[in-house]
Amino acid sequence: MTDLSDRLDKIDVKLDKLSEAVSHLARIEERIAHQTENVGQLDGRLNSLENRIRALEMQGTSRGVILAGIERFGWITITTLVGIAAYFIRK
Repeated sequence: MTDLSDRLDKIDVKLDKLSEAVSHLARIEERIAHQTENVGQLDGRLNSLENRIRALEMQGTSRGVILAGIERFGWITITTLVGIAAYFIRK
């Protein structure tokens, strides 16, 4: 009878350890689920920021083209004025 009681005690201890392991696994699973959710949110934010950066790059490019045209026109105007001034100074 004691032999059977010892075996049942060992089985009981093993079941307790197994129960603790399952409980620990459940906590780990919750953490993983939470981390997965956080990664999903961060991915969404990253996509949003990438879209905003692309829009800003496009605006910067178009502004650069406009400013380059204005700069060229300015240099043409200055060159023309200097040429006209030099022409009238020679006379």
